[in-house]
Amino acid sequence: MALANGRGTTTTMTSRRKHSRYLLNEPLDGTLRVREEVAIERWSGTEIVVLSAAPSRVAETLTLEFPDGSPRHVAVTVEESRPVVAADGSLRHRLRLQVTSSDGNGNGRRNS
Repeated sequence: MALANGRGTTTTMTSRRKHSRYLLNEPLDGTLRVREEVAIERWSGTEIVVLSAAPSRVAETLTLEFPDGSPRHVAVTVEESRPVVAADGSLRHRLRLQVTSSDGNGNGRRNS
């Protein structure tokens, strides 16, 4: 691509991509969720109930991260997602989560 540089001459624009693109033969569906904070309402055994600003789909797989000390990750599956009005009047979503695996002590609970 040629660009005018304001002095009556043109310069060639080099390609900005350093690597070639990888194209799949068949496209895949996927979802990317960015990190958001949730409030944990209840944690008993392998079930966790949280309040979230965003809804989730039933059967969606998520990861909870607890960053205090060395980060811990708990893999969960959404069992239920329903809208609720929080104490401050804002709309939140109560998610009932089933722990599927943990990098901690095996039951998904944080060490105190």
